[in-house]
Amino acid sequence: MRKSRNVMVVCLTLLAVLVVGFTYKLSVSAAEKPTTQTVKSTKPMHHYLLVMGHGAGDPGARGNGTTEAHFMRSKLLPELRKYAKEVKHSKVTFYNPKHDIVRDTLVYHKGSYKINKKTTVIMFHLDSGSGAYAHGGHVIIHRPTPTKRDRRLAQVIKKYVGLNPAYHGYSYRTNLRNCNVLRRRGIDYSLLETGFITNKHDFKKINHNLDKIAKGYIEAITDEKIE
Repeated sequence: MRKSRNVMVVCLTLLAVLVVGFTYKLSVSAAEKPTTQTVKSTKPMHHYLLVMGHGAGDPGARGNGTTEAHFMRSKLLPELRKYAKEVKHSKVTFYNPKHDIVRDTLVYHKGSYKINKKTTVIMFHLDSGSGAYAHGGHVIIHRPTPTKRDRRLAQVIKKYVGLNPAYHGYSYRTNLRNCNVLRRRGIDYSLLETGFITNKHDFKKINHNLDKIAKGYIEAITDEKIE
């Protein structure tokens, strides 16, 4: 009887050892097995480069006691920067306001020649002139048909300043040399003529609605709603 009991104890001991060993092997195998992690691919944000027209010694148009280059940089630029910081799904940067992109491009072969082809360029200007059609703004577009962005930008101008009756919102130009460089390189762009610096009614509307215009422009460019 004692012998049988001893045999049973030995068998149970061996069984316990085998179970422990098998469990340990499983745990080691599980630990050594590489785990596959799912990495979410994040789509890179689209880059918009905002450019203030003229500058670096080129005053641009003159009217109502100021110049186009000065007004763009001292008045509109700070407002655009303020709202550009609120954008969450796009990257918005500004071309060096101490420079003139046209001169950088055509004289130094930099400027538009150095812009990444995936970047969208938005240029800001004020018009000048006299006569019945010298009021209101419009968008100079990079191809014959306006994009959805061009249409949104034109709506901002229409709402706060009014559209130039000669263009009804848009004009397709092929005689602007800096724009032609962008076009030849396949770079998407829009050039905004917000209104006439020489027209006192336009100038008054632009100054009165400057904050709303800047916000509207950033929203229209990025297609994002800013609260």
